[in-house]
Amino acid sequence: MNAFNRAITILLFVTLMIVVPIALIFPDAVVGFVQQFLAPGLLGLNTFHRVMLVLLGMITFIICGLVLYLEVRRPARKRVKLEKISGGEVELAVESIEQRLKYHVDQLADVVEVIPKVKPRRNSIDVDLDLETAPDIDVPTKTEEVCEVARDVVEVKMGLRLRKIKVNIKHTPYPDMT
Repeated sequence: MNAFNRAITILLFVTLMIVVPIALIFPDAVVGFVQQFLAPGLLGLNTFHRVMLVLLGMITFIICGLVLYLEVRRPARKRVKLEKISGGEVELAVESIEQRLKYHVDQLADVVEVIPKVKPRRNSIDVDLDLETAPDIDVPTKTEEVCEVARDVVEVKMGLRLRKIKVNIKHTPYPDMT
């Protein structure tokens, strides 16, 4: 049923993207076609009305194009295929990867909170780690440590291919000395 709904929606919006702007941009042709219904109202069509109809036609085209794009685009993948498996095919949920990264990176000293975001790619993953750390850490050392743990978790323990790690560090505020 979902495929049927998509097909009907796509056909409807493609038709609307073509018909409505043409009808609004070239109202004389439409008036000729439905003259018996619209003749009294369109006799006084001036330049202002024509400009408004052209703008309305363009807006209709843009809205229909946006809705059509949102209907056709693929949703974000929620699973990643494992590479190092022989004799079968295994997929791992993105939430599981994020959960394991959160657990292992959170175990590091001076890490207050970590929020991992995993983005599946074609045959690898990208990892964004938002860290909240103690305010007096050595940033380059901590970044190396976090990247090493994340790489170990993703590649060694989970059997995935890691394409990129991005670490965003935010420090907790210093204690108030008042």
